[in-house]
Amino acid sequence: MAGGSGARRYAEALLDIAAAERAVPAYRASLDALAGAFTPDVVRGLSDQRVPSERRRAAIEAATRSEPRAVRAVTSILQQRDRLEIVPDIARFFGELVDRREGIVKAKITTPIELASAQRDELVRDLERASGKTIRATFAVDPALIGGARVQVGDRLIDASLRTQLGELAREMASS
Repeated sequence: MAGGSGARRYAEALLDIAAAERAVPAYRASLDALAGAFTPDVVRGLSDQRVPSERRRAAIEAATRSEPRAVRAVTSILQQRDRLEIVPDIARFFGELVDRREGIVKAKITTPIELASAQRDELVRDLERASGKTIRATFAVDPALIGGARVQVGDRLIDASLRTQLGELAREMASS
């Protein structure tokens, strides 16, 4: 992460402005789009001192013309400070702050096989019922799990995989 604390401060400031303008979803969409656009190659091009600064500034203005005013201002400041590489971090922190305010918790669910959409939805509903929180889940496949699932919710890991259960059984049997 290139600009952790700086990116977080920009995200917090933008969230305050977005909340005051009652435009949090629009700001989130804007930042997510810019995060995808500001790839390392693009940032290098916009930071290239061989390109006249007026031309680089004009490129930023053209690219952000339809974005919220505060987002345009931040990208302009970041360009002046040669810090455009933190735009993706700002977007990530902004999203995390919004999710936290809305009571949304991220979960990573790993299963040994790809789950059907209905199975994914049911698993997320079960987690939401058990936790009392809204869950935004991502799914991964790890055939080594054999069966069951491994669920990472925040910093808590729930490992209900068959592989782990078999390992625990083997340890119990070895200590008997």
